[in-house]
Amino acid sequence: MSTILDDSASPGLDALIAARIRREREARGWSIAELAAASGVSRAMISKVERAEASPTAALLGRLSGAFHLTVSTLLARA
Repeated sequence: MSTILDDSASPGLDALIAARIRREREARGWSIAELAAASGVSRAMISKVERAEASPTAALLGRLSGAFHLTVSTLLARA
């Protein structure tokens, strides 16, 4: 028997990643500008990712997780 995930019942992966990135940033007391400077990712893109308006690429996740001194797998596991 197969099951179908209902997107309306639970947040999507982009929303979970968005929330995790925001929490990691806020836990460090960083502004979006500070995370942008540490990661080399534009403030606009970080803002879009945190609002789940853009899906982060693997490369972008690599840059953000590096700024947090985390591996991508750790960042995703925490999401």
